[in-house]
Amino acid sequence: MTLDATNPLALPAAFALGLAAGAALGHWIRRLRAAGPDPELRRRLEDLTRAQAASELANSELRRALDQMEQVAGTDPLTGAWNRRWFEDSAAQLIALSGRGDAALSLIMLDLDLFKHVNDTFGHGVGDEVLKSITGTVRGQLRASDALARWGGEEFVVLCPATTLAGATILAEKIRKAVEARSIPQVGMVTISLGVAQHQGLEELDAWVGRADEALYRAKERGRNRTEASLTAAEPHGEGEASILALTWDPRLECGHPEIDHQHQQLYSLSNSLLSAITSGRYPEEAKLRMQLLIAHVAQHFHDEEAILARVGHPDLPAHAQEHNRLVAKAKILQQEMGGVSTDLPAILGFLALDLVKGHIMVWDRRFFGDLAQD
Repeated sequence: MTLDATNPLALPAAFALGLAAGAALGHWIRRLRAAGPDPELRRRLEDLTRAQAASELANSELRRALDQMEQVAGTDPLTGAWNRRWFEDSAAQLIALSGRGDAALSLIMLDLDLFKHVNDTFGHGVGDEVLKSITGTVRGQLRASDALARWGGEEFVVLCPATTLAGATILAEKIRKAVEARSIPQVGMVTISLGVAQHQGLEELDAWVGRADEALYRAKERGRNRTEASLTAAEPHGEGEASILALTWDPRLECGHPEIDHQHQQLYSLSNSLLSAITSGRYPEEAKLRMQLLIAHVAQHFHDEEAILARVGHPDLPAHAQEHNRLVAKAKILQQEMGGVSTDLPAILGFLALDLVKGHIMVWDRRFFGDLAQD
């Protein structure tokens, strides 16, 4: 029988036929062994034994061919990452598990910055090498449970099972920094922008991917080479449960600058997620991750805010920047002390409410509200 390895039906059919033949041979071997020591029967027994061994070898080779065919069907030929079809199938299965409350599930969507410029300047051959290099760098930062897939063009997705929004955002930043630190021959430094989203309850795959894509677009809009997280929906798996302690956003705190106001609201959301993790019994492990995510957001916000204040010529910028540094340093100390005897909920709540909200937004930031009219 001649097999066509390009035909997706040929190998499974041949494998089934091989199993049937092997079963039949085994049946006759057992009958001949039971018939006694007749020489003719012994010769037929030896022939059938050799035929059975050949059949088992052929079945084993067919099984390997099937496995290779499945691997090829789910792999992107250029980068070796999984392809979009594999991602969609795997994500659907994980969503079903997540829907039963088994574990959190997050997604990272990343895109190469200014990749068209690379292709236009150096050619598509070099562009392909850049894609392969970035794929290797990203894969080197992933955990064994994570899966990297090529979404299309220069866009990739990372599927992160059993991972909260905090954990996935920290992983995304780790990936971003690793890519930024690598120099690619002929091209030099290439950066990526990333969007992160945690799956929400009964959310469909398209909606989940759409939120990650929106966060990615926001990262592009805000200057590229950065990570943005989707905080638009209530977080599942107990992370969005109402805490006995929560900060409530007051619209009167808005300064009128869209980027600063949006980041301030994210600061409130991340602070409440941290408080929820502490009061819902997920302390200190989950709380430490939440604090790390909050610190990353605060540091990025302070950087962006200082750039805006420099642009409008805010006279108190040096003192403002010094206050920013103090807050970040204090947050890092609190994170290091989590779980020990020296840090408790009042200390963390005091930092969030008094330092970040009252001190940072209500006192320091109000000093530049008037200057923003020039921006």
